[in-house]
Amino acid sequence: MKPRTRFSLIRSNLETSPLIENLIKKQFQIKLDDERNATVNYRKLNDNTYDLVHSSIPEEYQGMGLGHTLAKRVFDHLASENKKFKITCEFLQKCFEKNREKYKAFVTN
Repeated sequence: MKPRTRFSLIRSNLETSPLIENLIKKQFQIKLDDERNATVNYRKLNDNTYDLVHSSIPEEYQGMGLGHTLAKRVFDHLASENKKFKITCEFLQKCFEKNREKYKAFVTN
């Protein structure tokens, strides 16, 4: 498969595949392909609040905007569940700043 076609498939998967909460690993996961996931690790502060501590995109796909899509998917999911979130991960903090108005009601310190 051509690299551009493969990237388009990965982007599409990130935008449309289900966001899964893996309770054992304490992470949100989106399947990118048969072998790799995009993930956001968290600590649960209480029943209603998550601390988003680390985000991960496979190295070969970093720097292509996929991290911002991952952040938006996780923020949207938590907001739709009316959950609060603290953002410890520096990358996710930058993503939040670009979308502050949309998510500020859900962010806690």
